Amino acid sequence: MTAAGGVAQRRGADRALPRRPMLAVAAGLASFCGPVAAASEAALAVCLPANDPPRSVQAGAAGFDVDVARLAAARLQRPLRLVWLPEQGQTDIESTDLDFRPLLRGECDAQLSVPGDAAIARFRQRLALTKPYYGAAYELLPANADLRWDGAYAGAAAAKVAVRANTVAHAALDAADIPWTMQRTTADILAALRQGDANAALVWGPDLAGMEARRNAAFEPPPALRWNLHAATRRDHALRPALDALFAEAATRRAMLALLERHGLPPRAPFATAHSPAALRDLQRP
Repeated sequence: MTAAGGVAQRRGADRALPRRPMLAVAAGLASFCGPVAAASEAALAVCLPANDPPRSVQAGAAGFDVDVARLAAARLQRPLRLVWLPEQGQTDIESTDLDFRPLLRGECDAQLSVPGDAAIARFRQRLALTKPYYGAAYELLPANADLRWDGAYAGAAAAKVAVRANTVAHAALDAADIPWTMQRTTADILAALRQGDANAALVWGPDLAGMEARRNAAFEPPPALRWNLHAATRRDHALRPALDALFAEAATRRAMLALLERHGLPPRAPFATAHSPAALRDLQRP
């Protein structure tokens, strides 16, 4: 897939993340909010990849999205049933390898961390997205790094930005005429920073979970480098309005940010605008 062609979403092969048990917080999070739906004995079935740290890991039923599913089930007063999706063959960082077949067959009611309409384009007549419940973006490293997209970046040959090859971030730097050094993995990017081969780096935010790397928390990624993550349901499913109401609550927004931080993901709320091909073109210098 081309660099501009998809969403930055890699399935963990080179992240070396610790698969540590995460605290189940749904009960505590549910305690500060009243129920948003009448109690029901029907289980809330949620499809999750079996190996997508830090969002979901079948061993120990751990991860950010696992806790999001627990929170949703507790708030909807329904028991939770997790449906684990077999690990897909690794694809390029710019592709999405989500398997929607179980959701389409009715084996689950919702699937989490779906990165926008483009991810369900093939199934638009059958699937729909909820409102986003968190944002994910390329993050700037190290904590004191500076990166300007207006042509004022110190673009000397030695002032390079480390980035994974053939990604949206790579394409964005190229479009903005910012010097870069291509690296194969996130670990290689961090090594380039340590060795002085780069002055800054752009790293897909979820990849930072479990890594000792401090991002520049003040960095505002341009729209081309950020995505909103949603739940997907079947288009005719009554669950979607209930999830929309849940995700829109201020208390839920606070709980999501707390969960992101607990699981080592950058705590970003949904963005007002997110990635599009037009946003990438907007970075191009005349």
